[in-house]
Amino acid sequence: PAFSLENEMLQTKLSRLLLLLLVPVLIAGCSKGPDGPTPPKTSVVSGTVLVNGKPAPVIEYGQIELKLYPKGRDPKPGERIPKCLADKDGNFVFNSYRAGDGAVPGEYVLTMEMLRVALGGLFGPDRFGNNFHSPSSTDPRFQVTVVDDEPTVIPTIDIKLDELKQQPAHKYASPAGKRD
Repeated sequence: PAFSLENEMLQTKLSRLLLLLLVPVLIAGCSKGPDGPTPPKTSVVSGTVLVNGKPAPVIEYGQIELKLYPKGRDPKPGERIPKCLADKDGNFVFNSYRAGDGAVPGEYVLTMEMLRVALGGLFGPDRFGNNFHSPSSTDPRFQVTVVDDEPTVIPTIDIKLDELKQQPAHKYASPAGKRD
C-alpha cells in the first residue's frame, strides 16, 4: 500500500507539471491570431453597372470585373487592389482582404472590363473595347472617394455598347489569354 501511495503522488505531481507545461501551448494554439499583419481598416464600396440600360447577362456578354486603382499613381508592389465581379443584376461590392470589405479610405479610379467566361476562368480581350480599364481615367463617373467608416455607393453606371470605340490597351488591361 505504501508503494502505491508513492506512485499515486508521483503521478499526481507529473500530471500537474504536464498540465502546467501544456496549458500555455494549448492557449496559444487555440487563440485566433492573424496569419500576418493586421489588414488596414476598410469601408464598404458598392454600386451597379448596366449595359444598354439593363444588367448584362453573363452568357450573352461576359463577366464584368471591376477594380479600384489608387488615384494619380501606380500601385506599389504587393499593394492590394480592391476588385469584384458584377452579379446577375449588375450589383457589385468590392473586396480587398475579405468578401465585401470594400477598400481602404482614399482616392481611387474605378476600372472595369467585360471578360469572356469559359471553363477555368475569365478571358480577355475586354469586350468594352479597352474603354474603361485605365487607372489614369479622368472621367468623373470613375472617380471614387472612400471615407473612413462610411459606405461608399458609386452612382449607377450605364454603358452604351454602340457608343464604344476600340481603344489601345493599357498596361493593366487583361491580355487576350486567361485571367488569374
